[in-house]
Amino acid sequence: MWQRMPLPTPAVPPEGTRPSEPAAEVDDFLPPDLRVPSHDQVAGRMMPWLRPLVLDGEIVTCPACGTYRDWIIVSTRDEIWLRCRAGHEQQEKRLDTAWYNRHSGPADSTHATFEDCLRHLGH
Repeated sequence: MWQRMPLPTPAVPPEGTRPSEPAAEVDDFLPPDLRVPSHDQVAGRMMPWLRPLVLDGEIVTCPACGTYRDWIIVSTRDEIWLRCRAGHEQQEKRLDTAWYNRHSGPADSTHATFEDCLRHLGH
């Protein structure tokens, strides 16, 4: 079909006209309060995981208190950490950032500190 279509004719400015002045730069980017930080500006991301976490056919439990549900899953640069409601943390090497990205939803807020995010998630 592209062979049957006529070639576009280049736009030629009328004689006696000068090229227009360069357009003024306009800051049309989002205002600062609507901007979302990029991945390299965030130390990590968190999501709640209320149901039991099953990895390799085994339910993950907290080694300190034995809880097996209601986790906060923390994704830092290349590590995944689990935090139970009691505040015990453990690194989970069977999970990676790709797993986190597949299971997490869009971020609903950003927080300046780790503690602020925990409060937001109810921990």
